[in-house]
Amino acid sequence: MSGRPRVPLVYRVVRDRTAQTSPIAVVLLLAITVAGTTAVVALGGVALDETKQASQLTRAEHSMTLFDSRVAISALGEGETQYVDLSGTGGGAYVVDDDSGWLSITHKNYTDAGDDQELYNESLGSVEYRNGDARIAYEGGGVWRTQDGGTTMVSPPEFHYRGATLTLPVVRVAGDGSSSGDVSARVAATERAHRIYPNETAYYDELPTASYDNPVSNGTIVVTVHSDHYRGWASFFESRSEGTVTVDDANQTASVKLETLGLVGEFQMPNEGTSVDVRGMAGNHNVSTFTLTLSNDQHLQNMEWGMYYDGDQRDLELHVQADDKCSGDSYDGTFDLTLYYATEDGRYHGWQATDLDPDTSDAVSIDCSLSNPELTVDFTSSETMTYGDIQSDKGFGNQNKWQFAPEIVDGEAYDSVTFDEHAADSGQTFSKAAGDTASMEFVVNHYFSLAAPQFELTVTDGPGNSQSVDESGSRGELDYDQAEGGQFITFLHVTENEVEVDVE
Repeated sequence: MSGRPRVPLVYRVVRDRTAQTSPIAVVLLLAITVAGTTAVVALGGVALDETKQASQLTRAEHSMTLFDSRVAISALGEGETQYVDLSGTGGGAYVVDDDSGWLSITHKNYTDAGDDQELYNESLGSVEYRNGDARIAYEGGGVWRTQDGGTTMVSPPEFHYRGATLTLPVVRVAGDGSSSGDVSARVAATERAHRIYPNETAYYDELPTASYDNPVSNGTIVVTVHSDHYRGWASFFESRSEGTVTVDDANQTASVKLETLGLVGEFQMPNEGTSVDVRGMAGNHNVSTFTLTLSNDQHLQNMEWGMYYDGDQRDLELHVQADDKCSGDSYDGTFDLTLYYATEDGRYHGWQATDLDPDTSDAVSIDCSLSNPELTVDFTSSETMTYGDIQSDKGFGNQNKWQFAPEIVDGEAYDSVTFDEHAADSGQTFSKAAGDTASMEFVVNHYFSLAAPQFELTVTDGPGNSQSVDESGSRGELDYDQAEGGQFITFLHVTENEVEVDVE
């Protein structure tokens, strides 16, 4: 049978594919266009939503800042009921919660036994704008924004720390409810300036005769805030003071610890083994008075008595030694006064004023006419001290008369020391070989300034178990300038203020 020759297979495949190219291209182009348009719409919608939320949050911040100022007028001023327009935010809701967050104030270690007293602990309450995962809250007199796991401060809370004085008017929010859309808030003060500290009608549990009074002495003051916005509070504490700030993520708390100044002025002598606590001492030869009056009914016989500081990086000891006792109304002996100072390298600084006659010396005087004779030592006197190895006419015996006797016996003084740590030092060098001298007031000030701003002077009385001084009948006075750091507190002023908030 005759006819056309058969078309090769390869040709037929190419011919058929070529015939389909035009409609397939159109379909692919339409698919790409639809997919691209969908992606643009989706991504653009997300970006538009994010932009819209950001704008809403910015407006909410402005509204809450205005709300903050109105609350201050109502709670802390003399203003009447305040009204605040919180409208225009959209997309979120305002919520009043009088049970959210709390603030506590604790006076830690206010006794030598380490007792703590909780001065205040109450809920703060809050007014929050909530939009998605973002929250803008009025709490504790400040405004906070918490979003994406972090908190920033929009306006500061009512926490004022200046010149070692903490003023804390606690502002509490009462009320509940929520509202969205065009919102207005009514703010009315229900309590103003209720005094928490000082308060002459409140007393410490373990010191029933001690009321909540200024200046604050002994221990530390710790302010703790529990809040969803605790990290913002922590940042605020760090920026407004040099106190120790701690954060507890598990309990959502931020705390700041401020040191009290401890001892300033006259004091009752602590018992042996207990301490005079020195805090907030400025560091440039600022001790104006350091005197001790030591009493004993055994006529100060064989007196070996001292005060020492055993620190992590430095040791300091002041030692008083008598070589006689009161006989009748007179004392025929002399006294030695010694200062020992050492760091970590096994050698020390030694200063001594020896053979001081109480009838002629500025540093020591004694009254033997009393039933319990009294020795007065002035460590800020003009009496001179000599630099060198520490010696004792009585020896160091079994080394229980001095706190650092083993270090003195086994060591030796540096050949020379240079005072150049403080402006008052003037770079002076003192040589052991030359037996250089300096005034007692200058020497004691120098080493106290090295130990500043915080150290303890612990009483040691010996030798052994004997008591050459009756600490219960003894006393002292230590006056010094306060350090200017932001970690110390002298005066505490706390009031409670409450506002009732309604939103609608």
